[in-house]
Amino acid sequence: MLDTVKQGVNVPARYNGDLLDGVYSLGTDYLILNLTGDPITDTQDGLTIDLADYGTKVYKHRATLTYKGHAFGTMVFKPRSNVIDEKFVQLQLENHLFYTVEPRELYTMTTEILDILGLDYVGVNRLDIALDFSEKQHDIPELLKGIFNGDFLISGREKDVNVYTKTKKGQIEFTGVQIGKRSSSRFCRIYDKSREMQTGTLKPYISSLWETLGLDGKIWRYEYQLSNKYLSEIEGLTLESLFDREFIFNLLQKASENHFEIKHNTGKSEVNKEETYNFVDFEKVGRFVGLAKKAIGRLVRNIKETFIGQQRMIKGLLRSYFATNHDVRFLLPVRRILNDFDLWDWYDRKISQYIHEFKYREMIKCIDLSRYESDFELEC
Repeated sequence: MLDTVKQGVNVPARYNGDLLDGVYSLGTDYLILNLTGDPITDTQDGLTIDLADYGTKVYKHRATLTYKGHAFGTMVFKPRSNVIDEKFVQLQLENHLFYTVEPRELYTMTTEILDILGLDYVGVNRLDIALDFSEKQHDIPELLKGIFNGDFLISGREKDVNVYTKTKKGQIEFTGVQIGKRSSSRFCRIYDKSREMQTGTLKPYISSLWETLGLDGKIWRYEYQLSNKYLSEIEGLTLESLFDREFIFNLLQKASENHFEIKHNTGKSEVNKEETYNFVDFEKVGRFVGLAKKAIGRLVRNIKETFIGQQRMIKGLLRSYFATNHDVRFLLPVRRILNDFDLWDWYDRKISQYIHEFKYREMIKCIDLSRYESDFELEC
């Protein structure tokens, strides 16, 4: 395994309510690249391609990549559905790379591998950004108690919030919170990452990084999962910027805007008029990790297709999926359309109506909802 690299900086041990003590660990935790081309499948220039006997439900072929003796990622290609471009390829990078290789070096490795494979970058399927910190710096359980007690408010539009707890000595203890849906364009998780130490599931290279940084005690993770839809609207997103720590840092704070923003509750008529409570102050975090806080813009999207046309297409694909005894090739494009045109709220309202119509009006007999839910979670 490659040596662990330092992804944060030490901070003076001080705390007076404004100055935070300890350190932060900031970086990417998960990345799937969208690519295009016809990848080679033989070993070349230090890149070993191990082609699996079977592909996936979505792709005919799956291969693991090893570069210069180190596991690099998993590549899937040749989509089974003719709705997806036949040259569409996805590459998921190994998790350990984000903790053991400097971002700039990882960018160089990635471009070298894409050159060898003969693939071009076209976008990102999914990106997870994680910020780790000690509970001494940010008392998340107290924050969650404050939200439940009404001391704090969550601003913005209505969203799903799921809180996780366990009992300790007979009392309820908060272990995490999720904001939004996994299927939405951005999804936030804040959870006690150090619990994985107790269960033995914490990856050794993460614990090694924490030790290098001096992170100890209860360590919490503040993480955003960003989808292709969200990222496709981000200004300045390139393959190179994905491996730029300053861009990743600013993308994390951009993702939190109008999503999980906390306000004090003093009884004002509108939530947005209340004073903001910065449970994570990005300016301070930026100073501690040696990065500058900068604004990231959103691109203006020009969508020519009408929403009605996309809604009709979705219904037609669902009908074909059930009528063909759950042929997943008809279901896979549905998620891409929902993401591209932000139709998730509409879909949640319509899906039960459509299934009822298919079953009782169109008399489609082979409707297995558990299989539909399983197929629907597949990455397209």
